[in-house]
Amino acid sequence: MSDHKSDTKNLFEEFSPTSIEEWEKVLERDLNGANYKEKLKWQTLEGIDVQPFYRKEDLKSVAHYQKNVLPDTPADWKISEEIFAADPSNANQMAKEAVENGANAVRFTVRPTHDEGLLGPDIAGVQVHNLDDISLLLDGIDPSKTEIIFDSGPGSAGILAMVRAYSETAGKNQQQYGSVFSFLYDPFTFMAGHGRLPIAGNELNSTLTQMSKTDGFKSLAADGSFYHNCGASIVQELGIALAIGSEYLARIPAELRQQASGKFWMQLAAGSLYFPEIAKFRAARLLWNRVLDGYEIEDRNPLNLHVKTSEWNKSAADPYNNMLRATTEAMSAAVGGADYITIQPFDAVYDEPNHFSRRIARNISHILEHESHIPKVANPSDGSYYIEKLTDQIAQNAWKFFQMIEKQGGFQKAIEAKIIQGEVARARKEKDEAIATRKLILTGVNNYPNSEEKIPDRLHKSIPVDSLKQSKNKPEVDPDKLIDDLSELFKNGIFLGDVVHSFINLQKQLYPALVTYRAAEVFEKMRLITQQYETKQGKKLTAQLVPVGNKKMRKARASFSQNYLECGGISVINLPGYETINDALSELKSSGAEIFVLCGSDDEYPELVPEFCSGLNKNSILILAGYPKNKIEEYSDMGIHLFIYSGSNMIQTLKEIQEKAGIVLSDK
Repeated sequence: MSDHKSDTKNLFEEFSPTSIEEWEKVLERDLNGANYKEKLKWQTLEGIDVQPFYRKEDLKSVAHYQKNVLPDTPADWKISEEIFAADPSNANQMAKEAVENGANAVRFTVRPTHDEGLLGPDIAGVQVHNLDDISLLLDGIDPSKTEIIFDSGPGSAGILAMVRAYSETAGKNQQQYGSVFSFLYDPFTFMAGHGRLPIAGNELNSTLTQMSKTDGFKSLAADGSFYHNCGASIVQELGIALAIGSEYLARIPAELRQQASGKFWMQLAAGSLYFPEIAKFRAARLLWNRVLDGYEIEDRNPLNLHVKTSEWNKSAADPYNNMLRATTEAMSAAVGGADYITIQPFDAVYDEPNHFSRRIARNISHILEHESHIPKVANPSDGSYYIEKLTDQIAQNAWKFFQMIEKQGGFQKAIEAKIIQGEVARARKEKDEAIATRKLILTGVNNYPNSEEKIPDRLHKSIPVDSLKQSKNKPEVDPDKLIDDLSELFKNGIFLGDVVHSFINLQKQLYPALVTYRAAEVFEKMRLITQQYETKQGKKLTAQLVPVGNKKMRKARASFSQNYLECGGISVINLPGYETINDALSELKSSGAEIFVLCGSDDEYPELVPEFCSGLNKNSILILAGYPKNKIEEYSDMGIHLFIYSGSNMIQTLKEIQEKAGIVLSDK
């Protein structure tokens, strides 16, 4: 061992700096003279060009970096666990279990709805009807250790009033006790998802004002994750969340805006684009401060940022991949500076999570915290030229999107003008095309499917729904004293169903609504339909691959074809190959397959295709692996029905195969 004592201050002095020109020469040599800025450039779906590397000089145009206004991200985050139970007592036990195993925040879905129809109002999620139910739900949960989030939608005013009544009845200090409660109250996102406001505009403004004055509670939210799960881009999700925050401040009296800004929190999704997602969370803090600057709010709290893992990219097919997706998403949230991280269990998109899936989701946060040691580093992404540049690009584009909404007169006006719906639809179409052509990979869904698994019959998560209980009482509620009146009524035993009309009165549907979905679902439906065909017919829909000729090409195209067809649930027979079509015909005719796929080289196809088409049953579905564009019409005339190749639209092709096989397709 050397006894030399090095001076750490001079550690790098012996290394001379490397210029950009030297780096470019190395890249040019390794790329055989190609322009690295074009060859290695990556463009996100937002249209942001990402270069393969960045240097300090690239940050000269980054305003926030030059001004040293870096996002001040929290050192640690709250582990937030979503509780899936309908009965308040069961939900309480699940929440306590989560807390005992490391969660320090719990989320309850409690969404009352008001319906003018014969069936009356309902409640989705935990069945909370009165003060006794909220007492059961919160019993024994220590507010000094656990924060509580209610996903209560347009019913938040009622649930907040009930929580306030509970805390006052229990003798809690309202200012301190209320600070542990957050309500996902976003009436504007309700409007985007239903095409109408949950209550008349004048009453909405009064409710917003009252919600902004509630002691302690975080009562105003912007749910950006909804738009992500509708297919919105990173830029759109962030721009829309900012616009919703601005809409609150614009509707609330000027003297209350500072207080209201402290009640505001933002929920964003963590998607699969690791570095852009980190940049999105950092940009959210920078841009929210710009919004507050516009309203001249000086005394401000840091943005309260909740991050929830994406539902858009989760699958019921090969669902254990969801664990890996959630891990990278949670890490981007942690590095990007989330205050709360909710990791959905891997089976949550299609089933009620069980003990195992909930524990795995919770432990992802523990691994990031205790094994990756992310909280040990303050602002872990600071100093990364790459992330700073991405933060700047996303911030600039999100701000432009926000300004576009503001020019329409704000979020509500932009929805009424169908601007937001059109922009999100455009982004959704681009994402769908990327999934269909495999420019965007979902492992186990549109690439490398598990051909042995069975797709579950139910592809949607179901939230328990029941009718709201009502008494014979018809209490009067003053809209201008909504929270106060409701709190007193709940103390006197009134049911939520008796007063739901005071804070939810669905307006006439006037606008097209945005709809959440999962990218994998279209593939899962095709595989489910193929499974149902197998059950009905007593046999699998089978494709026989016919590898002929050039061994290298036939093997490559056979592997490609098997992967491609199995994404639609089609059973594939893949044999080593044949030298000629005649060698294969006797085996092919006895295989029992409905589909035959010729796998060879483009050079050999002029000779192989005529024999292939003439030698097989006229009722068979004949497919060619490849796309010899100058021969498409000729081969189609000979009897080739379809062509499968890299970049083709898998969804369209697989549906055509099902239709030709006589499988009845359904849009349900």
